[in-house]
Amino acid sequence: MSAPPVATPTPPAERARRSTRRSDRRDARRLVPFRLAGGTLVVWLLLAIASVSWWPVYRDDSMIVAAVTAIAFGTLVALVGAVLRLPLVVVAIATVAAFTLAGVPAAVPGQANGVLPTGPGLLALFAGVALGWKQLVTISLPVGSYEALLVPYFVTLLVATVTAVSVATRASRQELASIPALVLFAIGVVVGPSRLDTSIVTAVVLVAVALVWALTVRHARRAVAVATTIGSSVPIARSVVRPALVGTGTIVAAAVVATGLGLVAPPSNERTVARTDVVKPFDPRDYVSPLSGFRAYEEQSAADTAQLRVTGLPENGFVRIATLDTYDGVVYRVGGADGSSSSGTFERVPTSVDVRGVDGTTVRVGVTVDGYSGVWLPTVGDLERVDFTGTDADDERGSFFYNGSTQTGAVVGGVREGTSYDLTAVVPDQPTDEQLAAARPGSAAVPTARDVPDAVRETVEATTDADATSGAKLVAVIQALKRNGYVSHGVGDDRMSRSGHGADRIQELLTSPLMIGDQEQYAAAAALMADELGFPARVVMGFTAGGDSGSGGASASGGTTTFRGSDVTARIEVDTAQWGWVMLNPNPSVREIPNEQQQTPQPVTRPETVVPPPPVDQQDQDQQAPPQSDRNTPPVQPLWLQILLAALPWVVGALGLIALVLLPFGVIVLLKRVRRRRRRRAPTPRGRIVGAWDEYRDALLDRGHDVAGSATRRETVAGAPGEGGTGLAALADRAVFGPSDVDQAAADRMWSATDDAVGTLRAGRTRRDRFRTAVSLRSLRGPGRPRATTGQGSARRGDYDGRRPDERRGRPSEDRGRP
Repeated sequence: MSAPPVATPTPPAERARRSTRRSDRRDARRLVPFRLAGGTLVVWLLLAIASVSWWPVYRDDSMIVAAVTAIAFGTLVALVGAVLRLPLVVVAIATVAAFTLAGVPAAVPGQANGVLPTGPGLLALFAGVALGWKQLVTISLPVGSYEALLVPYFVTLLVATVTAVSVATRASRQELASIPALVLFAIGVVVGPSRLDTSIVTAVVLVAVALVWALTVRHARRAVAVATTIGSSVPIARSVVRPALVGTGTIVAAAVVATGLGLVAPPSNERTVARTDVVKPFDPRDYVSPLSGFRAYEEQSAADTAQLRVTGLPENGFVRIATLDTYDGVVYRVGGADGSSSSGTFERVPTSVDVRGVDGTTVRVGVTVDGYSGVWLPTVGDLERVDFTGTDADDERGSFFYNGSTQTGAVVGGVREGTSYDLTAVVPDQPTDEQLAAARPGSAAVPTARDVPDAVRETVEATTDADATSGAKLVAVIQALKRNGYVSHGVGDDRMSRSGHGADRIQELLTSPLMIGDQEQYAAAAALMADELGFPARVVMGFTAGGDSGSGGASASGGTTTFRGSDVTARIEVDTAQWGWVMLNPNPSVREIPNEQQQTPQPVTRPETVVPPPPVDQQDQDQQAPPQSDRNTPPVQPLWLQILLAALPWVVGALGLIALVLLPFGVIVLLKRVRRRRRRRAPTPRGRIVGAWDEYRDALLDRGHDVAGSATRRETVAGAPGEGGTGLAALADRAVFGPSDVDQAAADRMWSATDDAVGTLRAGRTRRDRFRTAVSLRSLRGPGRPRATTGQGSARRGDYDGRRPDERRGRPSEDRGRP
């Protein structure tokens, strides 16, 4: 049977060190009024700054109410836990209780009974903790107090407040309380909008405040430890205030550098956040293009049937059904080829849509659905707000999705007879034909049209002047369609007109002796020709009085306009550099269609050329024409230059980040170099020798050697690392207290010996140790130099030019043995 192992006793010195560390931690955690008040106020400031990143998500006063409530309750729970020394489990239970009590009135105000929670409110509150995050990144911003979408912010801020205040008032390292605020800010950026607003400025301010507080707390903790060790108070100005001010200056300088880099290499307006990568619940590709059902409205059974009743519509107003920007040679539809384009991203609209920057007239329109049905919600202009008022208003509200880039709304499950809603929208200002002739193509991104028929390019070349501007060519092709086209829906007694707007139908429309079609074909042809001219274009389907053909018109009575099936139409929108998206009507007016035998065929021919163009200059039929020279489009840049320009912002940003990180260390090294230069260039040899000794002494301090403020030179080098310290101390003492003055050669020898001694301090040390020594602050804020008193006063620290302390006029030299 083996003997039990004998425990090794802990050495007394180790036990003393452990006891000292435990005592220091207890002292650091001691509750004092200044610690409670100061830590709490700083945490409030940090959380307020971090909450700015959440403002673009809500943009409503309800967020401020939720923030004040969360901070107040979280602070109360944390302070009670700190004063009573409650364990972590009890604080967590109290946090859950505060969340339950205050969560409904603050985060789900629509379900609260005054300031008291209700059963449905509590259910929505706790469900929002788990489900609110997904809803928050699949809905358009801002959300206000819609449903329970304030819950993610409220619970995050409450937990951050309890954690931060608890750390600031109970932990030995108060500076760690800034971490919850940083996490709160980061979450706000992730769930926020893709458009960059004030995140950079907020981040710089937040980090700056956190660093300043960390420096102040650290120096204050060190001052308390020193005062406890020496048994007397230490000067606050020198121990806390001055180092904090130096650190604050460094941080401000770094913030200025960061701001300057942001101006030199600004980030793009769009950024990748959670909502840009999440899969949206509404996919427009799952639904048939509304333009493919255009002829159904012209059938006799639907042409005279009321579709919509609209109040408040301005004169000649247009009601949009859907905007279609993707052409694949068969049909115009919504959403791009793979649904990844901006037109394919539909989001829920909880409160309103941001229409800042849209110049136009604000209108308030009421819509009641009669015969119309479908997933696409009729809207007007650029939608700002929609309020459903029918019997199924709540369900329709929750099923409404909107695409801000195409101004297209949709209701999952579809709208039907009886659906009613009120719209607040901005109708954009439109340019005149003269202004449009001077327009330049815009930069909007639309999916590239595929399988475009040859007749589109040929018609553009035949109806435009080669020397005209892009805007003038656009006006010319629109006028040519109106002038040469005839309207026929191919129903009843109308002339034969095939439906559809595929490539073969557009080819037939533009090459037949008589151009016969309706708004479906003319809008599709006009959009393709505008795209051929370099203008981003798309087709817009909707209702207007008379259907843009002049046949009949919507009936108006008492401010209410009733749109029938015959009022359906299709137009185009083109993006211009001056006015943004401009709506154009390419449809001819209804007029009698002549017989084909009475027409002199005038085939569309291309201008004759003496020498045919070489094959290398021939353009692929599936590609659009290159931008024309009158658009002042810059030439295509070489591939190496494109790569360089693309990488330049990242390189500049990386270099700026490195400079930002290295800036404090560079300032420290620069201060030491300036100090060394001043010492070595002292005007007297004695001052240079004293400066050399101080340089060696500072090197010892930076290496970690403890040097008492009252120690002599010989006491300083006792036990010091390296070699040569004893000789330096003797030489410095001889120069200061010796009987005669020193010469320049002695000062040079002193500095040479100092450099050798400092070099021995670096021997055998790792690169990391040498770096820490170079950026150490001990010599910059170390203990005061020993003062050599004389009958004429005391020498100040760093005074290398005064008289020797023992120098007396007319005193005989005792070393020489003379009286």
